[in-house]
Amino acid sequence: MRAALDLSAYPPDGMEIRLIERFASLRGKRVLEVGCGDGRLTVQYAPGAASVVAMDPDRPSLELAIDECDYRGINNVAFRLGSVERLPARGAPFDVALFSWSL
Repeated sequence: MRAALDLSAYPPDGMEIRLIERFASLRGKRVLEVGCGDGRLTVQYAPGAASVVAMDPDRPSLELAIDECDYRGINNVAFRLGSVERLPARGAPFDVALFSWSL
């Protein structure tokens, strides 16, 4: 548990998911997550999603995300190294695209 004086740029776990769910349900959806970083958000919503493609241009962060999903037994996420600018114009269909902390 973090000490009261620890500062973080990120909101507490669960807060972003609650905000996202106010506008779009992720349950049973095909999700594209752009800029997944270390998977902090991915591990919170992926268990309820049908499938997830999570991408990030930073290999070390992506490796942390893969390790965390493996540790938690989350197996419906396909991680991709790269950026959204390199996505093909035609590809797998998605129901929801998330851009959280990726700009």
